[in-house]
Formats: sequence, structure tokens, C-alpha cells
Amino acid sequence: MADRSTIRDVARVAGVSVSTVSRVFTSPELFREETRLKVYAAAEQLRYAPSKAATALTTGRTGNIGLVVPNLANPLFPEMVKAAQHQARRHNLAALLGDSDDDADDEEKLIHALSKDVDGLLLFSSLLRDEQIGSAGGLRPTVFVNRRVEGYPCVLVDALQGMRLLTQYLSNLGHTGALYLAGPTNSWAAKDRQNALVTAGEETGLQIEVTAPHRPTFESGTLAAEQLVRAPLPSAVVCFNDVMALGLTARLLEFGVQVPEQVSVVGWGGTQLASYTTPAVTTLAVPLSRLGSVAVDQLLLARNSETEGEAVPVSLEVTLSARATTSRARTR
Repeated sequence: MADRSTIRDVARVAGVSVSTVSRVFTSPELFREETRLKVYAAAEQLRYAPSKAATALTTGRTGNIGLVVPNLANPLFPEMVKAAQHQARRHNLAALLGDSDDDADDEEKLIHALSKDVDGLLLFSSLLRDEQIGSAGGLRPTVFVNRRVEGYPCVLVDALQGMRLLTQYLSNLGHTGALYLAGPTNSWAAKDRQNALVTAGEETGLQIEVTAPHRPTFESGTLAAEQLVRAPLPSAVVCFNDVMALGLTARLLEFGVQVPEQVSVVGWGGTQLASYTTPAVTTLAVPLSRLGSVAVDQLLLARNSETEGEAVPVSLEVTLSARATTSRARTR
């Protein structure tokens, strides 16, 4: 039966039209869950699988979406990617993944390569320069995650809201200032996060000292620790991300500096890895899974809008809130 089942057989078993079956497999988001489940159940019963090649010929869609991240070694991105893959699968889409190695030119090349085989792109913490966005970002419907780009759908974290939580928390513990290990210069998120922390510090009365830019890596955190121990230690250090916070904490401990008793270290992201270490890294939790799944939803809206001949919403933004986590920061 597996070889003989056709789309007409699925329509008959599901009790719907052939066109409904076809569209459920190509644009499931357009149908109620009840209809989708009937079609999927009938297809599973008959062991029917639509041909992506045939679907692409008739609809112009590949059934794939592309995900591009700067660095899969950063634990922020696997959690977002996993959620995006799951959400794509719910809509009968496959996700193709690319890693740009923190390089804007490699990201541009990946976008051009993937665009031939996908219906849309999710760019996580994109490093594209402004002049690259016009050409690379216009190849397929595109959603930017963790970066605001005018004219494109964006899924963002409310950095100011998060930093307000963080500075108020440190202030309540008695800290009067904090050192900020800044992120890379080519990252929009790094600029956004730094500006948010400085603004929140001014509102809270917490004095923020900002360092020179750092690569968002574990090694950057260890190197920062080696510099910190050569001078009077700050009472609190806020890091651009959890990975830097982990590197900083590990190296400070090697130097005999007690964390958080001597120095409070705070990260950003709320990654699972941050809670696996001893001591656990204090971090501001970002809704990583929601970022991935919401980004897929936004991409489907943009894709359908383009297919139906409508303009993709300009500057469409979905902004998610961060939350405080259980902390080991030191009370002054």
C-alpha cells in the first residue's frame, strides 16, 4: 500500500478534498489543528509521504527553511535552534543549519548557498554588515533573531527590561557598581545590551564601568580574569553572555579568587550549561526556546505574505522578556 497510496487516497480517508490535503502539507499554518490532524493521521495510516520535489514544482516551495547561527559552540544557539527545528517540524518543514564561525562574509556566503534550497531564512544574532543585508537578506523571506533590522520581521529580547532587573538586583544586594565585559564590536546585540545596562545603571544608581570589546567566548572570559587579578577586584562583573561568565569564573577560581564571596559574576542567557557548573553562574534568563519557535512562526507569516502577493510587514517586531534566575551573587 505504501507504494500505491496517493494524495486522493489520503483525501478520501481524511474526508477532505485533494486540494486541502495538498495545502495542509505545504501551508499547514492556514488550517485548524483538527483538519491538520485528520490529514496527518490519514497519511500515516496509508504510509503516504508527499514528494518534496513534486511539491516544489507545483507550489514553488521546497519545504525547507534555513537557520544560520554565528557559532554553534555557544550554548545560547543550540537551544534556540532545537526549538526552531521542533516548530518547523510541526509545520511539516525541514530545517537546514549553517554556522558562520562569527564571520559576516561567511554568513553572507551561507545565505546565498542556502537560499537555493529553502523557502525562508532565520538569521540568529546576524553579523551581516549594513551593505550586505540588502542583497543577502532579500533572497528569501528572512527573519532576524536578536537583531533589529528595519524593514524585516525581527524577534528580540527586551534588553532594557532585563538589565533593569539585573541592576536592581545587584543594587538590592548592596553593590554600588559593576564592571561590564562588553561583547564584540560587530554584534548588534552587544551594542543593544551594553546601552541597556548603562541606562539601567543610571536609573538604579549602579555605577557601570565598561571594558573594551571582547569576543563572546570562554577564552575571552579567562583572559579577562587574568587582567582583573592584577588590579583591585570589582565587587561585581556582568558579562556579555554566559560563556564569558563561565570562563571568567573558572579562571578566577584557579587564581584562588572566591566566587561569589569575593567577586559576583553575572552572565546573560540563562543557558542550561550555566547551571551545571560549581559554583553555578548567576545569569539573566532569556526565553531561548521561545525565540526559536516564535521566529519560525514569524517566518511562516512572512513567507505566506510574499506568496499571496502582499507586502511583508515592515519593521514587524516581537519582543520577549527576560527573567531573573536563582542567583549566587554576593551580598555586600
